[in-house]
Amino acid sequence: MMKNNRQLGSILILTLLMLLFLQFVAITVVNSTNISSMVVRNFQIKKQLEATAYKAVIEVLNNKDYFIHYTTYLNKRGDFESVLNASIPDEISAKIMSLKCIDMTSSDTNVNCDISHQYWQLIIQVEDIKSKATMRINHGISLTLLPQIQIKTVSWYKHH
Repeated sequence: MMKNNRQLGSILILTLLMLLFLQFVAITVVNSTNISSMVVRNFQIKKQLEATAYKAVIEVLNNKDYFIHYTTYLNKRGDFESVLNASIPDEISAKIMSLKCIDMTSSDTNVNCDISHQYWQLIIQVEDIKSKATMRINHGISLTLLPQIQIKTVSWYKHH
């Protein structure tokens, strides 16, 4: 009889350990699923921010008035200011942080920009309002004056 009780006790302890192990596995699976869904969501936000930034850059590049009448877009502090009209989703904000010419012959940062400058720098920031994820795009622009103005992309890099 004593041997039978020991066997039952051993079986009970093994069963409890097995249930503990199964509970640990279940918790791990749930946590793994949550992490995977967060990774997918972050990837989707990143792609949406990149697409919105690209639309904003294209809008600026297509608006030659920004370069022809540059000074009319400067605020009182001398910073470029304009509202983007690109089809931007409601949950994302996009803003032109800076549009300025770059003088390759001088280290002077206070250059009076006008249509005669060949190289420009555009900085656009996009933000997912809900998650507060931001992306800043720095875009180099080459401006050529021919019979008509040609605007070309020089470089593109982003900061997260």
